Amino acid sequence: MIGALFLLAAAPAAPIHPPEIEAHLAPIVGDWTRLGKETTYRDHCVWYDRHAFVVCSLTDSSSGLRVEAIVGYSKDGARYTYQSFSNDGGSHIQYGYPLGKNGIVMTDERNVEDKPVRLTTSIIPLPDGRLRMTQDRSVMGGPWQQVGEVTYVPRK
Repeated sequence: MIGALFLLAAAPAAPIHPPEIEAHLAPIVGDWTRLGKETTYRDHCVWYDRHAFVVCSLTDSSSGLRVEAIVGYSKDGARYTYQSFSNDGGSHIQYGYPLGKNGIVMTDERNVEDKPVRLTTSIIPLPDGRLRMTQDRSVMGGPWQQVGEVTYVPRK
């Protein structure tokens, strides 16, 4: 009985990543919406057990889109990871590295309209608590072009 009480009183297990890794994952955690879509868009991101990774559930009632995503850090690969699965049958995997003090830059390659495309997605925490995401692409080794930018704001 005393042993069981001790287990109940024990502190929770410490996060598994060093602070410099968590500093890049922590800004993603939150209850987010996008500017201009505050009433229809929600991206809710929480820490998974021991801060092993961040799990995000996205819903967009205007389009019916739902996405489940996992953002983490692979000790084996020494890089950040992003995996997503959507209700339209899509899935993506990206690998990334630190960007500045708290950001992450992810890259991948996929076919778009039967052409190989390289993508770079940057997650940039802003000083006011918002998140800025940008995406650039290069089609068939051509010049890089910005193809998207979204600002996430905390839901109220």
